[in-house]
Amino acid sequence: MAARRSGIKRIVVGVDGSAQSAAALKWAVRIAKGMGSQITAVYAIHLPLYLAPEYGVPFQFDEEWRDQMRTEFEDKWCKQLRASGIRYRTVMEDGRPAPVIAAVADRENADIVVVGRRGRGGVAELVLGSVSHELVLSSRRPVLLISLDGSRNHK
Repeated sequence: MAARRSGIKRIVVGVDGSAQSAAALKWAVRIAKGMGSQITAVYAIHLPLYLAPEYGVPFQFDEEWRDQMRTEFEDKWCKQLRASGIRYRTVMEDGRPAPVIAAVADRENADIVVVGRRGRGGVAELVLGSVSHELVLSSRRPVLLISLDGSRNHK
């Protein structure tokens, strides 16, 4: 019987173009290089519910805009993935970020999910919401939160 290799083989990373997601991606690349892992970078397009009064139809982003977003996501935000030489793929889906990231992690059978943390905390997090907080509460996979400044106290 062949020996089964353990460790982190599949990593899902939430990417949104922010400095926090770039830091999360950097961490994921370091883990992937050290363990021979594959990364799936995920960008969720959160479509606000908006009904145009004169048409009564949901607002949708046009295909040209989507193509521009995909290009920015793959060529700019995920640039460090290409430069790293590790195996990776990108996924762009519609929906709220936390549920989209969690669903992709489940589909990919991810060993870990890595996301940036803005560190708002307190009332700001309560009012504005937090993708990382929602993901920690809802994901069936381990979640690693990466802050830009790990030494700062978040209240």
